[in-house]
Amino acid sequence: MSLSRNGIILALYPGQEGLMKIDPNMVIGGIAGKTAGVKQTSVQGSVFDDILKGAQNTQPPEMSGMQPLYQAGGLTPQKIQALNLSEQAIDMLDAYSKSLGDPNLSLKDIAPMVDELSATRDSVLNARSFLSDSDPLKGVMEEVASAMNGEILRFRRGDLIG
Repeated sequence: MSLSRNGIILALYPGQEGLMKIDPNMVIGGIAGKTAGVKQTSVQGSVFDDILKGAQNTQPPEMSGMQPLYQAGGLTPQKIQALNLSEQAIDMLDAYSKSLGDPNLSLKDIAPMVDELSATRDSVLNARSFLSDSDPLKGVMEEVASAMNGEILRFRRGDLIG
């Protein structure tokens, strides 16, 4: 056990009859701050002071405007058509999904919608071929066409019967 007196931690040791006694000559550690009778010296030119002064004197680097990761290079009619076709295809997939959930519609009622999905998928793939390989819209269109293809195959295989 230890106690602090005047900024100095003192050690306690067991004394007679189980009482603890303080031995002022046995110092375990010191506490930062001024202590009686001890002259403190400061270190001039310490490493920390040099780093702090250097950090205070430096100017922040100039910030440039943020650049987009992808620059579209302008909207072309092909991109606009591809975007519209993708949106139309996603809307058709949504309507198809809702039709599958409608208990009042039979698979015969949904069959013309699947034919429309197939035609739209072909249009999406055709419009995708006009885009550059680095265009992110091309990847989106590939995903949309894959989703449409999966639903068309699932319907035509008969996975929905039962």
